[in-house]
Amino acid sequence: MTKIEKQLEQARIDLDAANKDLRALDAAKAEALKSSKAYAEWRAAVDTKTLERERLESVVSTTEAEVERAAQVDAANALRKRRAGLEKASAELAQRITREGAAAAAVLVELAELAKENSDMVEALNRELPDSDRLMTGDFRARHRDPAPRQNLEETTVDLWVFESSGDLVGDQDAVRELSYERGVIPGAQRNIPVLRKRFRQIRYLEPGDREHAEPLSSVLRLPRFDAPGLLFDRGRVVETSPRRELLELMPESIAKTAANEAA
Repeated sequence: MTKIEKQLEQARIDLDAANKDLRALDAAKAEALKSSKAYAEWRAAVDTKTLERERLESVVSTTEAEVERAAQVDAANALRKRRAGLEKASAELAQRITREGAAAAAVLVELAELAKENSDMVEALNRELPDSDRLMTGDFRARHRDPAPRQNLEETTVDLWVFESSGDLVGDQDAVRELSYERGVIPGAQRNIPVLRKRFRQIRYLEPGDREHAEPLSSVLRLPRFDAPGLLFDRGRVVETSPRRELLELMPESIAKTAANEAA
């Protein structure tokens, strides 16, 4: 708590005390009216406390305004500090994007071009090789993954009702009325349907993963320029920046002189 906030807190305490004293004096008014001397003393005490309350109200009001101004100054200083810190961080990030991003992009572009070159060479050689001796490209070796196999998580033994006639599983197991552990029936309007209890292995498992085709690196890679707008590499090709065009403009000499004067 700051010094000014402590002063405000004390002024509020004093103001509450003055209000309590005035309420007590108001309660004592009837008794003070019994004599001139008592009333004069009561009146003097009320006036003194009323003036003190007015003073304290002014102190509280003024101090609250000072506290508010101080809070606004602190908030403005904190905002400026945050802005300066973020501006510094942004400038440092910009330098990293330009420096490190350009270096990373150069490596990725080189890898994409090498992958394309390797793929073309492997494809050409594979046309001369038997199927059993065919090569895989470097891109395929690096990025291809076989689908994840099925993975069993838990295996338990369960006894379930099946239809005696077909051996199919009964959909609503609770509908069966048990006759013995091995036999039961499903009550029906015309006749009961016989069922048997059969033992099963229940396996909880993760299904096999989907097979995904790895598109050639050079055909999917897109990279922005890290020191300017636009793309550096776009799906297999390096994007060159467009050169600025040199143009000619003709205008009447009078207009040219006016434009030159205005520019000066």
